[in-house]
Amino acid sequence: MEKEQKKLLLVAVSVGVFLLVTVTVAIIFISPGAQLQEPAISSTVPYIPNPSQPVIHNTQETIINIGNQDAEIIDRDNGDSLTIHIPVPSAASVSVIPVEEEIRQNTPAAVRPAPAPAPAATTPVTTTPAATASTQQTTQPAAPPRTTTTRTITDYWIQTNAYTAIIPAEDQKESLASKGLVSIIDISEVSGRVMYRVWMGPYTSRAEADYWLAILKQVDGFRDEQLGPDQRPYIRQTSRQI
Repeated sequence: MEKEQKKLLLVAVSVGVFLLVTVTVAIIFISPGAQLQEPAISSTVPYIPNPSQPVIHNTQETIINIGNQDAEIIDRDNGDSLTIHIPVPSAASVSVIPVEEEIRQNTPAAVRPAPAPAPAATTPVTTTPAATASTQQTTQPAAPPRTTTTRTITDYWIQTNAYTAIIPAEDQKESLASKGLVSIIDISEVSGRVMYRVWMGPYTSRAEADYWLAILKQVDGFRDEQLGPDQRPYIRQTSRQI
């Protein structure tokens, strides 16, 4: 039992010595100009009894010798000793906490400002050609129904003569062409007979037809005095739908 108590005592003393040496080294680094001697320390540590164990009265002295990096604890009663290696902290191991970091660490979490929320990611909206085409089809108004309209066109012709055979009609057509007048041969049935009529035109108005009729009557072979009443040219009017 006494040996266990001694071991506990040595451990407690060792921890105390380690803390003392650590504080001393820190003071040396903080105050470089101060010189601190390291005398041998002799201390008598009383034994603190455990309430659950009987009290044993004994007086023992422990000698603690502190060197540069070693601390030796010697028990005078039985000569037991314990050597503790105390590492000397280097300048690199001494860290300096910035003022802002120290304030942040010492500030309660409830007082700290909440971090700014990250911006929400926006998802681009893509439109397919099919969807665009369907949208356009639904938005376009319905085309009005197409209405078919017809109109009547009136044509004016100059009939130079009418024949019952094709040969004299073609001869008159060639005679007009030689004088610079264009004509056609209209073939139609009149009263059961096929008639070949020579026409000049068409003209878009009655005034235009009258103008060309006056020119025709000045051509040799088409003057009024050269033709009978039923052979003289005259104006015909026809209509057509478009």
